[in-house]
Amino acid sequence: MERRRQITEEDILMTEAMIARSYGRVKRSVMQAPSRAFSSAGETVRKHPFATAAAAVGAGIALFGLFRLMTRQGADAGSRERGSRPDMTREILSMIIPLAAPYVTGYLKDYMAKVFSGERD
Repeated sequence: MERRRQITEEDILMTEAMIARSYGRVKRSVMQAPSRAFSSAGETVRKHPFATAAAAVGAGIALFGLFRLMTRQGADAGSRERGSRPDMTREILSMIIPLAAPYVTGYLKDYMAKVFSGERD
């Protein structure tokens, strides 16, 4: 039979301290996770702005296509006149353009300033 050492009060206190330290690390990690994710995403956007814009446009087109598939009515939808129904693409673009225009113009302004000042990457 194997002889085991008895658990002392010091062992229990050390275990509690280790658990508290581990819990503190988990808590700190959970609190820092969103900022790490956003900083990583922001860094990717700064490094690859055109690829990010292309991915956003692609995702928007995919979501719009999915939206159209989900809201498509039955077979009688094709028999209606095309002009009587408002164009969804035009409506969506008319809502998105005022929101995106300041960001696009700001980016283009900064990019053109770099180009003309000679600070290219």
